[in-house]
Amino acid sequence: MDYIISFFLSFFSFFIISHFIYRLFGKKQWSLIFLGVIFISSFFDFFNFVQAGYENIILVYVFMSRVLPVIFAAILFIKISGGIRVKKIKVSRPKLKDPNEDIFTTTYLRKIIYLMSLLSIVIALLSYFFIDDILKYVLIAISSIVIIFGLYKLYELRYFKEDKVLLIIGKQKEVTYEMTLDKTYHKTHIKDLYKNEDYLIDKFATIHIYEDKKLTEKHYLYWIATSQVFEVTDKKFHKVNLLYKNHIMELMKYHDAIIKLEKSKSGYQVMKEKKYRK
Repeated sequence: MDYIISFFLSFFSFFIISHFIYRLFGKKQWSLIFLGVIFISSFFDFFNFVQAGYENIILVYVFMSRVLPVIFAAILFIKISGGIRVKKIKVSRPKLKDPNEDIFTTTYLRKIIYLMSLLSIVIALLSYFFIDDILKYVLIAISSIVIIFGLYKLYELRYFKEDKVLLIIGKQKEVTYEMTLDKTYHKTHIKDLYKNEDYLIDKFATIHIYEDKKLTEKHYLYWIATSQVFEVTDKKFHKVNLLYKNHIMELMKYHDAIIKLEKSKSGYQVMKEKKYRK
């Protein structure tokens, strides 16, 4: 029974943390690195039992409780996150990034943090009462890290106001339309918000707006690079003057940039910028 409890606690812990990393940072490879490190550690732990000459039945139980949870967690994570994309190595090219056109709103992020923290507390308590070896301390430590980091992210989001989708029209980004996402949105896509079968709509940047070093807004930028500028008649969108336009003019359709801007009375200043190539 202890081995079964250990299997499920480990499995849920590893999957939750890998999913947590992916949703927070949008980097699937970070989650896979985490799972890889845990797998190597678990395998060497199992190998110590093999070297010690334990009976085969004990080795099977140890493998099931230490190594299999990591493998199953990795399989489930890869399936849910859309699989692994193999990329060719290219020399002297910008960083490559999996194209992900989905929008995960900050409301959704907060709910993920609350859920992951709650599950981590449950896992830590179950580990404390039902597991007796070193795995207990590993699971408690991992759960504690998730909880602490979740609290940090919630603290970081304490001044956050709203998510916005910006639709930019024209090859020179002449016109901008804006839509504020309702707080009931969790995961959405530009096709759910705006449909126009005549043009390709490319996501090319996510802008984080800071005021006094505090994150207040996120802007998801989409571009219709047409030579014939047109008006968006959808009432959910309204025309705006894009005040930080100079910071995105060099971005192209194949980019998926993440830019952090500090807003002040004098304008916008770049805090941090990353440009990926899709």
